[in-house]
Amino acid sequence: MKKRLNKIIAFLIGISVMSGSIVPAFAKDITQNTNNVSNVQTKANQKPVLTLADAIKSAINISELLELDEKKINYMDKINDINEKIDDNPQLVGKVEIEMSDDRKDFNKDTRDIKLKQCKEQKDSDEDKLTQKVTTTYNNIVTSQMKIEEAKRQMELKTKELSIAKAKNASGVITAVDLNGNELKIEDLKDKLKSSENTLKDAEDNFKVLTGKDITKYSLEQDIEFNKFKIDGSIDEYLDKVVEKYLKYSTKLIELNKDYFNDKDNKVDDVKDEDKPSDEKPTLDTTGDNTTGNENYAEYQGKLDGYYQKREMYAFKLSMRLAYLNAKLGTYESETNLNEAKKQFKEQMKAFYTNLVTQEDNINLLKKNILLTNKQLSILKVKYDSELITKTDYDNQVVNSEELDIQLRNAIDRYNTLNEQIQKPWIAFSK
Repeated sequence: MKKRLNKIIAFLIGISVMSGSIVPAFAKDITQNTNNVSNVQTKANQKPVLTLADAIKSAINISELLELDEKKINYMDKINDINEKIDDNPQLVGKVEIEMSDDRKDFNKDTRDIKLKQCKEQKDSDEDKLTQKVTTTYNNIVTSQMKIEEAKRQMELKTKELSIAKAKNASGVITAVDLNGNELKIEDLKDKLKSSENTLKDAEDNFKVLTGKDITKYSLEQDIEFNKFKIDGSIDEYLDKVVEKYLKYSTKLIELNKDYFNDKDNKVDDVKDEDKPSDEKPTLDTTGDNTTGNENYAEYQGKLDGYYQKREMYAFKLSMRLAYLNAKLGTYESETNLNEAKKQFKEQMKAFYTNLVTQEDNINLLKKNILLTNKQLSILKVKYDSELITKTDYDNQVVNSEELDIQLRNAIDRYNTLNEQIQKPWIAFSK
């Protein structure tokens, strides 16, 4: 019998070497073209299929945040039109009209245009963030469903093994300690099943909030695409470009401010002490007859108007100087903060990339393990058909194979998330 078994095993291994892989009908499908890993849904499941693309579309349609972003864009456009009209009208300081310079008008208009573009970009960023949230939740649900099914199958097998162990214990073949070990395994599986069910419930509730869809009424796609990260050139150059793109409009605003406030024509000089108006308020001369008094009053009123006008103009000059200094300081601070943000973002994205590489190695190792497990299952199938092992032994190996499939799916999901975060850092960060 042993010689016969060895011949069978040697024959199967020979086939596997020649063909590259064995994909038996009883094992999970894992092929050389490893762009995706899939689990086929049973025909008994007649629920309508909700694709990931449809789930994302539904979430976008009901998102209050994206609706608010759209309103911000519309209102900002209207506000910018009004501010442009204000800039075109002279500012009244006392009885003096002060017209805004063309440079200032251009500066204000450019600032408004950049902020409007920034607002539109924020809407796109929020949509990308929402897309990733839905994708993560969708995949969590699928993985939790797979874990629950696997845990149920394991419990069924361990329950059968416990019945056998009880019989063996009654016959004195195994000790009570061995029996207790089997019982503890079932308790552990119950805890894992409960944890998976709680995780699934949380994910289903979150999914309904995000998409408005009751996931219990749908079947989900179990396919998951492996979106491999590819770039031309060095990773440092790539990350620099991505960070610059992410902070593009913040950079443009700072450059605009620097250009404007560093231009000598736009400098607001300090207000000299001699420009300060007198603190002595004009007084009315009440001496003389009525005619003289009236003339004195008119002269007094003119002096009083001039007094307030000078003080108002002085206050205006001070406020303009103060605004100029604050703007210059704000520009320095913004530039420093932006440069620090660029360094931090790049550092964090490098960590994402390191994790991505590690995750890719993990995926490749899992694929090799699955291919090996499939070959082992082929051999075990022959052993089982030849009654050399029990059905329980064989089923245990099948369940172990399914566990590898779940691990692979999780690894690909984590990889894809890191991939998105590297290419779209606004998913992970906020400015």
